[in-house]
Amino acid sequence: MRGRGAGVAAVLLLLLTGCGEGGEKAETKPARPPKPSTAPGVDGDIDPGKVFTGAELKAALLPAKAVGPKAQARDATTGIYEQPYGGGDWGACAPGAKASTELFEMRGTRAEHLISPFPGAIADEGDPFVTQSLVSMRAGQAERHVTLRRQLHKACPAVTVDTEAAPVVEHHVFEELPGIGDEAILEATRTEGGDEYDGGTPYYRAEVRVGDVLVLVDAGPDKDLTISFAAQAAQRVRTELYKVS
Repeated sequence: MRGRGAGVAAVLLLLLTGCGEGGEKAETKPARPPKPSTAPGVDGDIDPGKVFTGAELKAALLPAKAVGPKAQARDATTGIYEQPYGGGDWGACAPGAKASTELFEMRGTRAEHLISPFPGAIADEGDPFVTQSLVSMRAGQAERHVTLRRQLHKACPAVTVDTEAAPVVEHHVFEELPGIGDEAILEATRTEGGDEYDGGTPYYRAEVRVGDVLVLVDAGPDKDLTISFAAQAAQRVRTELYKVS
């Protein structure tokens, strides 16, 4: 997570200040129109317990044009969801051990992809501008997953993590995102300590539940994009997977 966060920060710096060949001014940010920040859920409109295949989830991933007209999606994969996606290193937090253990034992079917805002703008293959995952779980498991993430953040607002250089402290907070899916939270992780962290830049991750599907979105330090992309992705799950208009 920490390496990816640093890479995303570098991408944003390139996007905001970069220059093209010959000193020409590079494009400063994805040209994207205002996006919605709400999307209805499906509770009460569907029969719970429906699970989806990796192929169905992959087809329901939000396309790159949601980020901008020049954005490109890449590395779409499907498989088994075996551990929580992003959001920090919780191993050193004893109060959150029970919630963390239960999360790591959860399984589901997933599809995910990476989106670059501009062709060639990513400094490293492991540093996407937006990461999106869809996870299909058995009835009740997606709801339990969101509950456990809340518990983990409440139990572990600050976690000390040993690194090769020096110990660092991860600060974790979350907020509810009313109006997106059946329930949604926005997590923020800020790291301080060592030589590579400024301690002031939070990195965001949205977790949205639509029925028994989790929508997981990470756009690094771009809070607005994380929320708007999550809302659009939740709407697409509603219409493309659950067929609810």
